[in-house]
Amino acid sequence: MYRWIFIILLLSLSGNCLAQDSLKMQPFLQKKSAPKKKLFAKDSIYFRVGIDAIGLGQAFFTPKIAVHINSDIAFRNKNLFVAEYTWARRQEKQLASYQSQGAIVRVGWLHNFLYKQSKDDVFGMGIRIANAWIDEQIEASIKNPLFGNEPVFFRQNLQATWIEFNMELKARIWKKLLIGYCLRYQFRPALRGEQLFTSYSIPSVGRTTRNNWGFQYGIWYRF
Repeated sequence: MYRWIFIILLLSLSGNCLAQDSLKMQPFLQKKSAPKKKLFAKDSIYFRVGIDAIGLGQAFFTPKIAVHINSDIAFRNKNLFVAEYTWARRQEKQLASYQSQGAIVRVGWLHNFLYKQSKDDVFGMGIRIANAWIDEQIEASIKNPLFGNEPVFFRQNLQATWIEFNMELKARIWKKLLIGYCLRYQFRPALRGEQLFTSYSIPSVGRTTRNNWGFQYGIWYRF
């Protein structure tokens, strides 16, 4: 009889010890779930807006002017999605008066090779698609032996599309202010619309019959 009571007490004590040991080991056996990482943290999304200084400066020295606004949204400063807007005008007066003005919209993507080194600086290459709406006007006079000079006026509206490769450099100079440049290689535009006369150039882009190089020096602010 005493033997069975001793065995029961021994089993109960060993079971209690095993239960306590299992409770002590439980934190080590359970795997702590790692905190979920957000796809895009709030501090990893950057928005920049810039303006081209060269296009504005042309108005003081040439019959051209261009107001160019460049904006981009960057995720971890690695991939930049770019949107640009340009309003440009060219006006010349010699034997005839010629005026060409229009707006350009560009959208594209840029890869930044400095995303590991800096959250502000950019040195990247990418591609963009551009579309332009152009209004051209020509005013001239034709000599008429009977009625004298006769004024002639032509006007046409055109659209142009092209693809361009871009290389950009942006460097922070003070707080959230950046400066840099954009180098463009623009493939020959495809013109559409009324063709009363042959278009010579697209404002702020270049000749319509060949590929063009473009250069812009800008100032950006990062939000």
